[in-house]
Amino acid sequence: MSVIKEYFYNVKCDCCGQHLGNEEMWRTDEQGAKDDAYSDEVGGFVNLGGKDYCSSCYEIDENDNYVTKDGKVFDGDTQEEIITED
Repeated sequence: MSVIKEYFYNVKCDCCGQHLGNEEMWRTDEQGAKDDAYSDEVGGFVNLGGKDYCSSCYEIDENDNYVTKDGKVFDGDTQEEIITED
């Protein structure tokens, strides 16, 4: 018998902590996990401002901007944060 140690990768929402999918969504390579997460058909995650957001933690507003549950707004085209002055 041989014991094999494997590492698996997944993407976790930086807003709510949810992982992508179930145990079948874990990948043996980091890029594969990212590809699945950012795929519209599979994951629906987006990376905005260096954070990963699951589809439950952002909306697209009437101006096609991303509005996140943590109160940030990102340009829909450039994905740059829109800073508003209060």
